[in-house]
Amino acid sequence: MKTFLFALAAAALALPLSTRAASLPESQKIDDLLMQDWQKNNLKPNPPATDDVLVRRLYLDILGRIPTIEETQDFVKSGDPQKRAKLIDKLLASDGYTSNMFNFWADVLRLTDNVKGKVTAQAYAEYVKRCLKENKPYDQFVRDLLTTDGGVWDSGSIGFYMRDENKLDHLAYTVQVFLGTSIVCAQCHNHPFDKWSQMDYYGMAAFTYGMDTKGYGDGLNLKRKGGKEIAANVEQLKGMSKQERQQYMKEHKEEFQKMKEEEAKNQKDLAKVKDVMKDVMKPLRYTSIHETDKLPQLPHDYKYPDAKPNQTIQPKTIFGHDAIPGNGETRLDAFAKWMTSPDNPRFTTVIANRMWKKAFGVGLIEPVDEMTDSTVASNPQLMDYLTQLMTDKKYSIKSFLRVLYNTGAYQRMASSQEVPLGETYHFTGPMLRRMSAEQIWDSMVTLSKGNLDANTSEENERLHQYLGDLKTLMDTLRDKGASGLIEIAKRGADQREANQKRLEQLREEAKASKDNSNAKELANEASRLRRNSSNEMLVAILGEEGARDLKQGYGKKRNEKVEVVDRKALAALSKEDRKAALAVASNFNINTRASELPSPEKPGHFLRTFGQSDRELISNQSDDASVPQALALLNGPAADALVNPLSHLRQEINKAQTPTEKLDLLYVAFLSRHPTRDERMVLDQVAHDRGDKAVNDVAHALLTGAQFLFIQ
Repeated sequence: MKTFLFALAAAALALPLSTRAASLPESQKIDDLLMQDWQKNNLKPNPPATDDVLVRRLYLDILGRIPTIEETQDFVKSGDPQKRAKLIDKLLASDGYTSNMFNFWADVLRLTDNVKGKVTAQAYAEYVKRCLKENKPYDQFVRDLLTTDGGVWDSGSIGFYMRDENKLDHLAYTVQVFLGTSIVCAQCHNHPFDKWSQMDYYGMAAFTYGMDTKGYGDGLNLKRKGGKEIAANVEQLKGMSKQERQQYMKEHKEEFQKMKEEEAKNQKDLAKVKDVMKDVMKPLRYTSIHETDKLPQLPHDYKYPDAKPNQTIQPKTIFGHDAIPGNGETRLDAFAKWMTSPDNPRFTTVIANRMWKKAFGVGLIEPVDEMTDSTVASNPQLMDYLTQLMTDKKYSIKSFLRVLYNTGAYQRMASSQEVPLGETYHFTGPMLRRMSAEQIWDSMVTLSKGNLDANTSEENERLHQYLGDLKTLMDTLRDKGASGLIEIAKRGADQREANQKRLEQLREEAKASKDNSNAKELANEASRLRRNSSNEMLVAILGEEGARDLKQGYGKKRNEKVEVVDRKALAALSKEDRKAALAVASNFNINTRASELPSPEKPGHFLRTFGQSDRELISNQSDDASVPQALALLNGPAADALVNPLSHLRQEINKAQTPTEKLDLLYVAFLSRHPTRDERMVLDQVAHDRGDKAVNDVAHALLTGAQFLFIQ
């Protein structure tokens, strides 16, 4: 009887028939598993979310921004019984999804521009966006990252290894991200709270330790062949008796002497070329990686009895089956297969749990990346099902999220009470969450510029042009080889020697100078001399046109399709109003989505103030409130920028005929709903008391209010 009554209560709280009609079988299975858990714990699910609540939540969770006024009204007014499922499909197919998911993965993978090889970092970011846009299966995405090599012009995925110079550190991040297991403590000593030993750590590190990221790499070999001829003769001598060697050396004495002299001269010439090539090859630094046979060695102070200090360690997985390379495979190939195998006890569970947390605000396993053998999900049956679902969906993240967003549980009102430490959340609805820094920013961009989703995933043409120039340089250097470069270097040797003497003279003068302005001038002249020498060598190698393209360098351009100022709106203003509007627009530049800005932004930027990750640690973002945030909204230029006559929001508001309609549209724009009866009474009073200033006042109040900043 109790079971029957619970079922009746659950049915009474179920979603309307119009939304259940489009429910997916997998979504229903998740709801059934949750309902069993609610019944077991004597809980009731949260009430169904209204259309205005759900449309805002879906846009924020899938696209990372609030809907526009038009998008909200179209959804709420629609009588289509399958409108929720159709909206989910539409949003998942949008470029806004790419932008939002890039922000998520930028935090997880610690994508940052602030590394050596910034061009590679930019190409890496674009590579991730392209994979998200194409919905590349997650397991394939991870395999591609782990096995990548070559030049950045081949694939931006090499940025995965270029992110960390210390390959031991990189291994710890890799395991934590993809296997949800923290083994970083074992780098220095046996893990104090888990079973991992220092030997386990080095065994795992041996798979990726051979990735060479420091050199110019990619096949460029500045060595002469003359040395090989001598070596060949030496090998021949080894097979002779003492008397035969003496006789051979006597007969070929002059030939050997000539070869040695030639080789010495070649090495001297080559040394000069390498010195000259330092500046020429600077653009190629940190643009190539390749796998070597290098293996890690235990530290000199290794103290455990299972090995000796400085011992070289062979690859060994920390759990599951061994990763042994097959025919034609490298150890990285074997490692990537082991990592992403459906049989791996953690790989699939980790990504399924990450996506569940993204949708519901809390993982079934928390923390999501500190799993141990004793870890138990809050709902083990559901976690098992989600793990199998991820495999069934062939690791399509979009397909997996589509199931989650279509569940009745997700489409319920949010739970507003924080789960006490040590207690279990039973997912009677998604958790009430504050927007991330990127969601706040992108929502303000939407208010200021409207829907910019179509402008966020275009390839950076300038970047690819520059990468092409780098490839041309690398190919030309490889084709010419050491002999060709020596010949080129000889042509301008006199001028370079004169430049070098002048550089040394400038250094001495700068050291002796007590006048700061004079020292600066000397330094500038030295810089010009070095640049000229490099440019001359570059022209000799690539020709005038090729050198000119490369000398332009690379500077990431803003998206040209995003119009900074609405020219039509600007022309409609008086001269005085135009000046004021332009001043407001320039004071707070909010024309581009967060995914298109530097990664991460500089400290002090709005995004960093509101908790954007510094990308030093995995998922290091924060949603904690702070005094600087409150001041930024209360006293900063954000509110003025949103109600600026040039903003999309202001132009939409101006279409309304009455003050009441204007304020009503403000609510739809910020909160995706109309004011309640009590709120409308307050708004009528504000409109009466403040007149034309009411719009600005209410917009400021909505921007700083909790209802705007939270995902209900």
